[in-house]
Amino acid sequence: MPGWKPLIVCNGPDCHFKDVMTLIQNVIHDLVLLSTLLVVVVLIVAGVKLLASRGNPSALTAAKEMMGKVIMGYIVILIAWVAVYSITSALIHEAFLPQFI
Repeated sequence: MPGWKPLIVCNGPDCHFKDVMTLIQNVIHDLVLLSTLLVVVVLIVAGVKLLASRGNPSALTAAKEMMGKVIMGYIVILIAWVAVYSITSALIHEAFLPQFI
């Protein structure tokens, strides 16, 4: 499937620090991709609930709260992804790497 990153990043037992950081980046990337797909599905479900509320104030409020919680959760996921990606990119950078090889 396009977009998924490989989880095998080194050849055999010869793995280094850079390979571990690349693996962490790939796993986080795949988890963000999976969470994006789940967010789309849940937003569709919340939209259907919103349309099916037919003016019922409690159902309308529940659907809106569901959408808000999903969007806020996704924003938290994206902020965490940026933080982890930035840290692992800095650790993979050539200026930092010679200390750990």
